[in-house]
Amino acid sequence: MGAAGIGVVPSPALGNANLTIENMVREMLRPILKEWLDENLPSVVERMVEKEISRVARGD
Repeated sequence: MGAAGIGVVPSPALGNANLTIENMVREMLRPILKEWLDENLPSVVERMVEKEISRVARGD
């Protein structure tokens, strides 16, 4: 093994040598984030719209 191979450990458990940790985390978080957004986004948007309507109605 030459210098290029120092510190490089193949990981057959990952199954895809091109898969980065960033991509793995992104794929793991995607369903969690989707669930959170499905549960919380409507109320967040409603609250922000009400706040903006109040602001515009006051003439701010």
